[in-house]
Amino acid sequence: MKPQKIRQLDDATIGFIAAGEVVERPAQVVKELVENSLDAGATSITITVERGGFDRLSVEDNGSGIAKEDLTLALDRHATSKLRTKEDLASIVSLGFRGEALASIGMVSKLQISSKPPGQTGATIVMEDGVKSTIQPIGMAEGTVISVEHLFQNTPARLAFQRRPETETARIVDVVVDHALAHPSCGFHLKTERRTLLNVPPTEDMMDRLYDIMGAQATDLVPLQQPPDDDEAPGAERWSGWISTPDITRGKGDDIHVLINQRPVAAGPFLQAIRRGYKTRLMQGRHPLAVVNLDCPPDEVDVNVHPTKREVRLRHSWRVLERLERAIAYTLESIPTEPDATGGIPGLQGLSAQQHVKSVETYLNPDAKPEPAQALASAAGMATQPEASEPASLPQPPAWAVAAGKQLNLVGQTAEETAPVEKERPVSASPLGQSLLPGQAEQPVAAPLSSAERDLHRHAGLGTTCRPGEEGPLEGELNELPHMEPLAQFANSYILVQAEDELLLIDQHALHERIRYERLRHRGQAWEPQTRLAPLVLDLDARQSALVDAHHARLNELGFHLSNANGAWTMTASPQLLNGEEVRAFFLDLLQDLAQDGGPLETIEAKKDHIAFMNACRGSVKANEPLTLPEMRRLLEDMRRIPNPWACVHGRPTSLRISIDSLDHHFGRHG
Repeated sequence: MKPQKIRQLDDATIGFIAAGEVVERPAQVVKELVENSLDAGATSITITVERGGFDRLSVEDNGSGIAKEDLTLALDRHATSKLRTKEDLASIVSLGFRGEALASIGMVSKLQISSKPPGQTGATIVMEDGVKSTIQPIGMAEGTVISVEHLFQNTPARLAFQRRPETETARIVDVVVDHALAHPSCGFHLKTERRTLLNVPPTEDMMDRLYDIMGAQATDLVPLQQPPDDDEAPGAERWSGWISTPDITRGKGDDIHVLINQRPVAAGPFLQAIRRGYKTRLMQGRHPLAVVNLDCPPDEVDVNVHPTKREVRLRHSWRVLERLERAIAYTLESIPTEPDATGGIPGLQGLSAQQHVKSVETYLNPDAKPEPAQALASAAGMATQPEASEPASLPQPPAWAVAAGKQLNLVGQTAEETAPVEKERPVSASPLGQSLLPGQAEQPVAAPLSSAERDLHRHAGLGTTCRPGEEGPLEGELNELPHMEPLAQFANSYILVQAEDELLLIDQHALHERIRYERLRHRGQAWEPQTRLAPLVLDLDARQSALVDAHHARLNELGFHLSNANGAWTMTASPQLLNGEEVRAFFLDLLQDLAQDGGPLETIEAKKDHIAFMNACRGSVKANEPLTLPEMRRLLEDMRRIPNPWACVHGRPTSLRISIDSLDHHFGRHG
């Protein structure tokens, strides 16, 4: 095979390749234009979006503007006012610097730039599909207006992979929210062809900006504090911002905003450090609210990694992450933890300022314990001078620490086995339960759910328990299960059942959850909207309000009737299966599921199934709840009328089956 000739690509092809990297979607266009406005010193930015930005979007600011003679050059690739030499790349202080955004946008749309610097006349230029027009005069106020029409009109392949306009509008809201949090001194006004989605005035008080963006939940945020020892540690990095208490969580990490020198960046690399800072206070699968900013020297962060500038590299990433973790842990030391409304961990209390919980590393280090500042310096390879004092005796490490150290080859000690602590036996409170034997505990004990199971049951803390006898019996054909008779309740959590020649041990919560799911899924009346006696005012942040606006019709089909007055959403009706104040928490979690392009809620049937899934365990009888014999019989009778009685909606087993043959074999009755 003959080698192919190498050819130089033409400018149009090069432009399209660059546009494919820089302009991924309308939200990216908004990001680039807003950042240009902020670099121009704007204190007011107005963003207008039509049909998710695919038909038209515009960004208007009151910044310094672009001189008439620079308009043509501004549309060329690698033309910028923010860099002069390659040395400037080592210390980027502006949001934009590549000089590619305007040229790339103009390659895949109709782009018009109109600008008027102070003391000059206004001028405008148009670039469509990479072709520039001549500069024309225009009357306008000081500042710049950039409009983008028919995005991706000449790249149908890229257009085919775009999300729905509603989804893209929600992404644009995310972009504007991120920059509004990063730049409180600038006002932001985001509107669509139908209504205003965000309108926040400039402010010097960050708490005002947090309240404008997040609503009343901003009052529950606490300022991030640095440990005093960090002031003496090496490095000039400092974290600041606000975090939520552990009882305020979300099902997704969408409300975690990370800024580096007021530049919004992807929060993913920082999530683990944030979770470590919360230690065991966060439920598995739940995320806090946070707005944190890292102040660090510009030469210690590399933003020239990706054209979108969302990914950055830090010179001392390990030190930055450790500082974030320590700051969060220090901030939460004196904050008590209460269970949240969507399934938190009850009983956890915050550490008092006097309490000092030793880390695993404390026990795994047999040498002298360095102070935090010394530890940071040592890890950085810097020499530290120990104080001339008598070495303090280290506390004897517990067995678990010794064992962990041996496993990790960090210490050479041998773990000492301790006698196992006898657990209190669970005792049934059933009328048919056995009598207490000597030494048994009076109170029934049930093991807590694992962290993974708590994640699956994040909706279980909502509402009140619905007793089995309070619900109507299921109708329909019987499955192949035989008649079952309850014998007793064990540990107020498990039902002992005789089913012909089998003994069943049934998890009452798992079974009731499955029964409730089948009842809710197939009972049409449960989905009928019920008018609320008092309309529920929904205190939504900008992102949530945009989601409601985008999916208003879909939510109405689900039974959520919503109205908007002066930017505030009010719920006038909700599905009958939701009662009381539980509607609010349930609705917020539903919005998070809608955020990712509708999530699993693409069809009406799928939506109903999803709500039934989330709602099934909310009112189910829980572990450690005594049941009467009639209630047990009702559960068993309903069990015979559901299609899959052997698993709950999360896939956990509902029953343990023991045949009479197995019992005979165990007790030696088979010869």
